[in-house]
Amino acid sequence: MPSTELAGRVAGSWRQLPQPARRVRVGLSGGLDSTVLLHLLASLRQTLPLQLSAAHVQHGLVAGSAAWADDCRRLCDGLGVPLVVSAVQVDRHHPGGLEAAARDARREALAALGDEVLALAHHRDDQAETVLFRAIRGAGVRGAGGMRPVVAAGPGPLVWRPLLDVPRSALLAYARAHCLAWVDDPSNADSGFSRNFLRNEVLPLVESRFPGAAAGLARMGRLCGEAAGMLDELAALDLTALRLPGSQRLGREATLRLSSARLRNLLRFMLLEAGEAMPDEDRLREIERQLCSPGAAEGLCLPIGKSALCVYREAWWLAPARHDAALVSLAWSLEPSVRWAGGVVEWRETVGEGLAAAALAGGVCELRRRAGGERMRLRAGGPSRSLKNLLQEAGVPPWLRDNLPLLWVDGRLAWIAGVGVAAEFRCRPGESGVVLNWSVLAG
Repeated sequence: MPSTELAGRVAGSWRQLPQPARRVRVGLSGGLDSTVLLHLLASLRQTLPLQLSAAHVQHGLVAGSAAWADDCRRLCDGLGVPLVVSAVQVDRHHPGGLEAAARDARREALAALGDEVLALAHHRDDQAETVLFRAIRGAGVRGAGGMRPVVAAGPGPLVWRPLLDVPRSALLAYARAHCLAWVDDPSNADSGFSRNFLRNEVLPLVESRFPGAAAGLARMGRLCGEAAGMLDELAALDLTALRLPGSQRLGREATLRLSSARLRNLLRFMLLEAGEAMPDEDRLREIERQLCSPGAAEGLCLPIGKSALCVYREAWWLAPARHDAALVSLAWSLEPSVRWAGGVVEWRETVGEGLAAAALAGGVCELRRRAGGERMRLRAGGPSRSLKNLLQEAGVPPWLRDNLPLLWVDGRLAWIAGVGVAAEFRCRPGESGVVLNWSVLAG
């Protein structure tokens, strides 16, 4: 592939990014792939309005790797590209192994730099290796989709892989044509690592029998990625259709009418959106079984990583898995917000709803947790009812009840999160009021 064609591909890929991207940082290991990508982007600064920079992450796992930062500095100085060098600690007890731990550490360090776009130099051979690795593990359509050329994930930078359709041989030819120097990581030759074994032993053997196999695997990954995208679209449609009116929670009765495969697709989508690692098939089927079990409606809070699948009565949803235990009591001077049991109690000014602002003015306000024996009257002239009955009637999930914030004003119970305002504190039409909310209940 001629250098001009390679540069044209990268420029075309940049123009197709979903948002204007001026500040681009290259993840620079110093190896062949990232060296070529940096050189290509540096050569395109005259035609593309790029503010180019680079970042090198030192993980200290390979003897002599500390010197690689010096090689990266020489390259960047020669190209006039600013460089940041970050040192990281790799979790040697990572459940995915040392390779996964190093990748996660690099990813976190690069994402923390606050750029618009992070450019990574993965190429077609890397894609083939990834697809094969995930297929062996039975990763399904989404996993077999391999790496995506563009990933917009959360608050971090947009991840861009402009070389994903380019074979490594084209990068090597480019580097030699431009007399580039690069670092050879000796750990890449160690086939004791699973990915190195596929790269060094398996794929060359397969290519010797089936020329073009790497291109075929990469193409399969792209097609699986398209299929996974359509599955995500289906899940998003299901999510909208199942959402209960005026709520972020989902209707359980309608959910149970979905096919098993469609429900598990929705669960995968929701867990990915929540940033959770994907459970294996057996675990996902167990989550499905518990969601669909008749007893779940009585109250289910099933931890899944940092999230939890919550079911109560005819609704289900994902929420943070753990909440801090509530304080017994907390004096509150009506600051705009105050932390409470893993969430936030906050208020907003209103007219004609919520608590009467006049009833709060000058009063001693205190948030307390449930102690037992509390009663409240919701309607003027209505009966005083126990907190237990009020919580059951309001549909507050059982696992949240002990930590629920209760607002007391001058020693009188004025508001219960998820239940409402005591009759004697209720705002009248046209009167200034305050509406309170505890964010945990919005899950």
